[in-house]
Amino acid sequence: MKAKFACAVIISMFLSASPGISLASETQKSDPVVNEGTTETQSRDVGNTVYRSETQNIFANQNFEFGLMYWDVDYKEDISPQPGKSTENGWLPGFYLGWNYNKKNAVYSKIFLEFSFGDVTYAGTDQSGTIPITYSANNHQFFFRGELNIGYNFSITRSISIKPYVGYGYRYWARGQTGFVAPNVINIQERYYWNYVPVGIATDFKISERVFIEPNAGARFMFYGKMEAEFSDFDPGYNNPSFKLGNRIGYYAEIPLRYKFSQHWSVVVKPWYAYDEIGQSDTVDITYMGTTVGSAYEPPSRTHQYGANVGFVVSY
Repeated sequence: MKAKFACAVIISMFLSASPGISLASETQKSDPVVNEGTTETQSRDVGNTVYRSETQNIFANQNFEFGLMYWDVDYKEDISPQPGKSTENGWLPGFYLGWNYNKKNAVYSKIFLEFSFGDVTYAGTDQSGTIPITYSANNHQFFFRGELNIGYNFSITRSISIKPYVGYGYRYWARGQTGFVAPNVINIQERYYWNYVPVGIATDFKISERVFIEPNAGARFMFYGKMEAEFSDFDPGYNNPSFKLGNRIGYYAEIPLRYKFSQHWSVVVKPWYAYDEIGQSDTVDITYMGTTVGSAYEPPSRTHQYGANVGFVVSY
């Protein structure tokens, strides 16, 4: 985000500062063919012996998943007439955890958590918009996402099911670190928070007894988004302005490929893509020792994210 201070003192102090700131004035049947992972004994009378029919479910409906992430973040602020004034780009490692209840013709549910962190490269300009600036020092990023999905698993055929869902999600992004990144150039840490409603469709395709493809795609409807700029980390006299972000719609798609090598264990490879967009915020005051010294806003932006997760699934 870029800022433009209304006070000449602040302009001189932050002429090349804070390049991230923009300033302004499933039910299963007993058919062992249809429902994999079941065993059945037939009920019949032979003389005085009674054989009882009994179906045992040995294919788990609950799954716990964990693994590693590696993905690229491509962030760009939409500032006209100076496009590309603030960008972030780089690859980030991370890890994820998840659990789901996935029974055919029954309520479907899923919970997952993602954590990512690392340094990326900033490329843009100073506050004047004319001097190019590129750096990766003091530009550490931390991302967190938590999401809950609730839906229904519709069994279409013996090998295909469809799971429409809705839910709640939360996103947090700590962008950069406060400090000098070059002579007379100060980076101010920004913290983004937003809620969203995910709406999508997940599917299960059984390719063989061991191989499954499980595509998932949907939209994320953002609400109650905000961003805080940590000016006080640089000088305690400054306030930390909070900006109400413009709510926009994001999108997500993944194509997990899962290989089941035992009854309880699977390995999964999950290529994915996500798109987040933020609308322009309101304009807020920047104060020093309680006195208003300027104003700022968060410009609109978009973020492309793509990568792959590799993990294990424990079924029980």
